[in-house]
Amino acid sequence: MTIERIKTGIPGLDEILSGGIPKDSLFLIAGPAGVGKTVMCVQIVYNNILQGRKAVFVSFDEGKKLIRYMKSFGWDLEALINEGKLALLDFIAIKERGVSDYVNIMLQKIREMNAEIAVIDSITTLVLSMPEPAEARIIIDLLRRMKPPGTTIIATANMSMGSKKIGVGVEEIIADGVILLKRYFYKGEQRIKLIVMKLRGSDHSRKFHEVLITNKGVEVMMIA
Repeated sequence: MTIERIKTGIPGLDEILSGGIPKDSLFLIAGPAGVGKTVMCVQIVYNNILQGRKAVFVSFDEGKKLIRYMKSFGWDLEALINEGKLALLDFIAIKERGVSDYVNIMLQKIREMNAEIAVIDSITTLVLSMPEPAEARIIIDLLRRMKPPGTTIIATANMSMGSKKIGVGVEEIIADGVILLKRYFYKGEQRIKLIVMKLRGSDHSRKFHEVLITNKGVEVMMIA
């Protein structure tokens, strides 16, 4: 059975994912602050919009500041928003009691735009706004069941430096695929490496790969 995939357009990443992110999946990009999670998500969205897809980007951490930050990579998100190809939902001021309402807003916008990709940055912030992890799992399962068929959800998950646990633990369990980004030091220089932790129903690289962040975005090196 051939798996239909969403190409990320990130140099090196599609190769280690055996062709890209499986369509209709919930895909997680996890790691501590400053390793390029949000940049990767925007890069994937931008590349796919150039291929004719529409996208919804839900921001719990950066909000509309994302538009300014991403200009340094040459990505004009404001133009894409004005053209109706991208929706940016600014959810920085999320309130505990309104979690299900925010999920409904996401779903409504995905359907309204007929978006093939939806990004949640970060899903950990959403989970932490709920009193119980079990409630978080129910809400995210609801999001997966209620989204239009064929929509791929890409979410970031936060990690504390030195911690082996992704977010609060719920995020990794519910995801179909997980990429882990790690910071390390080599000869006094700070570097980033990436490994695919899981990708249900698909082959993938089992090695660590070096990650570069340049003024053009993220690049994944094929040789670790």
